[in-house]
Amino acid sequence: MENEKKISDKIKNIGGAITETKASMQQFGGAFVFYAISLVVIMGIFAVIAFIVFNRGYERQIVPDVVGKNILDAQLILQEKELYPRLQMRYSDVPGQAGMIISQSPKSGSVVKASSRVTLVVSRGVVFDHVKNYVGSNLDAVKTTIDALYAGTEIPSLKIANPIFKQDMAPAGTILEQEPAEGTPITQPVTLQFIVSSGPEKAKVSVPDFTGKTIAEVLKLLTETRLTVDFTQHIASSSETPGTVVKQTVHGNKKEVAEYTRIQLEFAMPEAKAATEEEMVAAVDNEKKTEGDAAEDSAKRDTKNYVHGIFSTTIPEYPYAVPVKLDVIPQEGSRYSFASFNHIGGAFSVPFAAPHGAVLVLSVLDREVERSSVQ
Repeated sequence: MENEKKISDKIKNIGGAITETKASMQQFGGAFVFYAISLVVIMGIFAVIAFIVFNRGYERQIVPDVVGKNILDAQLILQEKELYPRLQMRYSDVPGQAGMIISQSPKSGSVVKASSRVTLVVSRGVVFDHVKNYVGSNLDAVKTTIDALYAGTEIPSLKIANPIFKQDMAPAGTILEQEPAEGTPITQPVTLQFIVSSGPEKAKVSVPDFTGKTIAEVLKLLTETRLTVDFTQHIASSSETPGTVVKQTVHGNKKEVAEYTRIQLEFAMPEAKAATEEEMVAAVDNEKKTEGDAAEDSAKRDTKNYVHGIFSTTIPEYPYAVPVKLDVIPQEGSRYSFASFNHIGGAFSVPFAAPHGAVLVLSVLDREVERSSVQ
């Protein structure tokens, strides 16, 4: 009985506690709900802040253009965009770029994540900042050295023009003179012109057969053959092809002669006539081309609406063959190079075919020496 009474008392106590708890919850229920909601809101705020902090790297940035700027300015610009540079150093193709950005990856305008790295290629400057002394060196060795230094560069600071050979007691291939001289600053790409020994004996060259060749074909052969040619002309007869070589004279009828030996070529030229209006328009249209197109279409210029002739003059004599060039300046259109080859000087002549009223300009060693109008 006592046990039953104890159990009954405990049940009563539990029931009282539940009643008290229920009454307490009814009394403080609003505060509890407010507390719970506040806790959820605070946890949400912290979650958003954590998301922003831990996902900040996913912000997007536009890569700025820093090519052409010095390395310090480029780094500051990238830092403002929350981007970081990765530097690579290499020699530049163009003088005056030392310390400047010459390329970047990703390119400007690309969209990347914040904190991304941008690879910047920084110029070390050119391999040389002045011209060295190459006199006495072997031409092939100098070519090999310069080619190796600028391997892979688009615009090398130094390149070698076709050498001019001169008979000399020095071993064949020895550089005797150079232009520009030692110590010349390299502020832009430089072309080295060498005068090179051909050895104590004059080199021999084969004489090609020019007979039947057009003006364009003859001029092309002159760039490949070390000969000095004197040109003459006459009006083509009915049995001759106008604008072609009809006679070739070589002293002794030799097939092989010393380089830059003089030979004679005679052209049969078409009879001069006034150009018609249609022909003049065609000539103008043909001259409105770029210099590259003009060079490729040189054969097409040798047409009936052009004046054919021989440009003759006298230039200073040289101990070695020097580059000469004949340009044409038409009345309409751009100036273009008509002929370019090496010549030893003295009596000079070259065949031409040019529009009526054009001006022929002769240059020797890149210096203009004479002009003549085409009538």
